[in-house]
Amino acid sequence: MPRLRLRGYTDTPSYEPGGQVKVHVSANDAGSYRAELVRLFNGDPHPDGPGPREEVVNVASNGEYPARLQRTQNGGYVQVPDPSGRLAPEGSFSVHAFISSMVPARGRQAVISKWDDDTKTGWSLEVDEDGALRFVVGDGSGSTSSVTSNRRLFSDTFYSVSATYDSESGTIALFQKSVVSSTNGVFGKVFPLDSDCAVQAAAAVAPETADVPLIIAGLAESVADDTGRTWVTANFNGKIDSPAILEGVATTETAEVLATGTIPAQLRVIARWDFAAGYTKDGIVDDLIHEVGGAGLNGFTVNTPDRAMTGWNWRGTEEVFKYCPEEYGAIWFHEDSLDDCRWDVDFEVSLPADLASGCYAVRLTQGDSVDWVPFFVRPPAGTATAKILLLIPTISYLAYANSQVMQNAPTAQAIMGHFSTLEEIDLELNENGGYGLSTYDYHIDGRGCQYSSWKRPILNMRPRYTHEFGTVWQYPADLQLVDWLNTMGFEYDVATDHDLQREGVDLFKRYNVVMTGTHPEYYTRQMIDAWETYLAEGGRGMYLAGNGMYWIASPHPQKPWLMEIRKGEQGDQAWRARPGELYHGTSGERGGLWRMRGRSSAKVWGVVYTSHCLDVGYGYEPMPDSYDPKLSWMFDGIEKGAVIGDFGLVNHGAAGVEVDRYDQSAGTPPNAYLVGSSYSESNNWVLVPEENYFAFPGMYAPEHPMVKSDLVYFSTPNGGAMWSASSMSWCGSLQYDGCDNNVSQMTANVLRYFSQDGKLPEI
Repeated sequence: MPRLRLRGYTDTPSYEPGGQVKVHVSANDAGSYRAELVRLFNGDPHPDGPGPREEVVNVASNGEYPARLQRTQNGGYVQVPDPSGRLAPEGSFSVHAFISSMVPARGRQAVISKWDDDTKTGWSLEVDEDGALRFVVGDGSGSTSSVTSNRRLFSDTFYSVSATYDSESGTIALFQKSVVSSTNGVFGKVFPLDSDCAVQAAAAVAPETADVPLIIAGLAESVADDTGRTWVTANFNGKIDSPAILEGVATTETAEVLATGTIPAQLRVIARWDFAAGYTKDGIVDDLIHEVGGAGLNGFTVNTPDRAMTGWNWRGTEEVFKYCPEEYGAIWFHEDSLDDCRWDVDFEVSLPADLASGCYAVRLTQGDSVDWVPFFVRPPAGTATAKILLLIPTISYLAYANSQVMQNAPTAQAIMGHFSTLEEIDLELNENGGYGLSTYDYHIDGRGCQYSSWKRPILNMRPRYTHEFGTVWQYPADLQLVDWLNTMGFEYDVATDHDLQREGVDLFKRYNVVMTGTHPEYYTRQMIDAWETYLAEGGRGMYLAGNGMYWIASPHPQKPWLMEIRKGEQGDQAWRARPGELYHGTSGERGGLWRMRGRSSAKVWGVVYTSHCLDVGYGYEPMPDSYDPKLSWMFDGIEKGAVIGDFGLVNHGAAGVEVDRYDQSAGTPPNAYLVGSSYSESNNWVLVPEENYFAFPGMYAPEHPMVKSDLVYFSTPNGGAMWSASSMSWCGSLQYDGCDNNVSQMTANVLRYFSQDGKLPEI
């Protein structure tokens, strides 16, 4: 199997005609590569379909570029600029923090450091390779002195840790005291934890000032180039709370006081950082880390470590960080966090001013290695060039970006009901951790990944990629719909979730009908508001998907390319937020399912998620409502009583993968028509967890009446309407048999009916 040799990304998901697309590229091999702008129409390699299709767009940037390998800084940390060296005192000083290491024996992990690892200069409080606390000082000559705890750290356990350098006696010391409570870690008070200690050693050298920033949760490896960028290594995995640099010598007695959260009178604060300072009712609005000791040495986070985390003193009586910030002073750091590769720009693409709205990519080629760097072109600001809008689910793309579920989840193949399929991209993701994780993956320390970024190569968001589930998924699946629209001659515009988040309902109001992609699973509050307002004011919607409007997502207020999710309590959970950590740091909103916040998708699209069914698809039996004369237009050209979609390029049926049902108890409008319902004979069609109040046999398709997919239509106020296919695999049947099938015919009937001017009749 050939291996991926080059890859790239753009700075944002969508652009207007005439815009500038910045392209960041990294190549394994020297020499050059070719870059070309292409418009994408189909990305499904299925042998029974029309096949991948793309067209080169002639622009000036098409050509050869020098290849180079670009380094990625992984790992979350805090950087505190210290140009005057105030954080490397000349006399005696101490360092204190509350820490909870999640994988103590992972390798060298720095808690707080003012240390240049190239020259061995400065000081570092860290966890050594065996999982023991260590304090190191160095004078830059190559000589160092260190003292190591004689008690290893327990995982997921909070400690008060203090280190001190005594310039008069020439000694260094460590103090380690567990601060276990009923609620702040994996253990409770009944466990006789034996890990407290105090150790001292002679310091053969005195710490000299390192010409690097102070790093919390890592070490400064070097200042790499004339940009002054600091590379960081030895990233910490776990929580750090209330770090401080103090003047004076810590003792056993002062360490006891520090363990209560109080600075003793014998020690003077040089600098102290409060990770909860800056919390607002709308969450954490920036990356600033506030220094609250009077030194003015503020820091900033890099790679968005997990904030709004329960601290060492969390009591479990308040679950919302913004209402009790003093108990949410921890940041959870991970060595594999990534919010931006921060690669240099290799070239820019100047988009033609008359470029049609659609799906585009920069195609990169070097030898037999090819990568597509996708982006989308929306219409010029404030305009529409068609009556139809296709909303590309870029927020959901981010949720799945670079997922490695099949490689890492033991239950994944059982959930699918068949073997996984792996290709070049999957092997690259598995072997190279530099691409960041999806929100379906776990960090190396066991925490679920809650952030996902556009500013990195998203390798599974590529045309021609077959998902680990054995079929196209999300982006390549949405290209099936794109190609069908072009084949059928429909004129349409494209916009993204990110555009909708920015513009709100004004974006929708320019169109007669808005279509979803195949899997708009992750939604923000603003996006739901836009849909509900649009439909209530006479708009028309086509939900060509399954499991939509499900998980709550929040964009970062200053980094719109970054989104946050926190899963918990209910739903198809790849992971579950820990107690007290369900509220989003970026918005202050409760995470989890929209349905659990009163915003069921059935209230907007008429259907609610009911089953994952990844093995085989089925068709829809016509229901009695389908024979109502008011719906005759929907069945133009379709044989009366015919099963709809018992065929397809995705799992062999239009109903499948993940499906939704008609359910008035969940919010389906009473005026909705139940047009068709799927049948299934597979035990792998399983009812979703949020419907399972008590475990008992029979939670799958042949036995449970709620496990099905429903075709639903209803009218909305002011001449609007909504039609829902309720299945992720619906679009996989559109191009079956050259688009000559009843799924294609019904979709075209609805789209033509919805795109007409004037109000639709209320039924």
